[in-house]
Amino acid sequence: MENDILIDFKFRAKEKPKFGDLFLITGEEHPKFPPKNKSFAQLAPLGFEQLDDFFGILNSEDTGDDVLIWLFPMLNGEEVFLNSGPFDAIRLSYSALRNAPATISLLEECFRAFKSLPDTTVVFEDQPITDFSPIQAKANEVVAHWRSNGVEPGSEQSMLIEEDDDEDWEDDDEWDDWEDTEQDYKKN
Repeated sequence: MENDILIDFKFRAKEKPKFGDLFLITGEEHPKFPPKNKSFAQLAPLGFEQLDDFFGILNSEDTGDDVLIWLFPMLNGEEVFLNSGPFDAIRLSYSALRNAPATISLLEECFRAFKSLPDTTVVFEDQPITDFSPIQAKANEVVAHWRSNGVEPGSEQSMLIEEDDDEDWEDDDEWDDWEDTEQDYKKN
């Protein structure tokens, strides 16, 4: 089961946001990338911080994942790293397994705030959407699935469950190469 909820906000305006524009969601201007458009400044109350190459809302509770919601800049349908833009979309990523079910309200708040940006189309599971109900339904489905399997989303036990999209080392050629190297090392 796919546990991550991915929501893309595609920008239709001719002038797409750059990193300096997007950085305003932290409540500050970036010293090296001045913004040209201040529309992301209205999203600062959501609580996003810069986390490595991306942005996220950190979890202040003892339960759930360290980052409640990730925000990834996108270009040509792909998340981009170390890129100053312009970006044609941003993606919000939320784990319905690794977060307590009550935190879905924060995702809904982010959804509403980003949806209010001018010239933005919201896409969820490859379909344009206008309200939060398909996202809530997906979150409810994930929560129900894990509860029926004896796992409470956001619990310590939920953190131990490997995601389907995580790299599978058993089938990875690099893992086989590493095992061969390790065996050669042990022989010497």
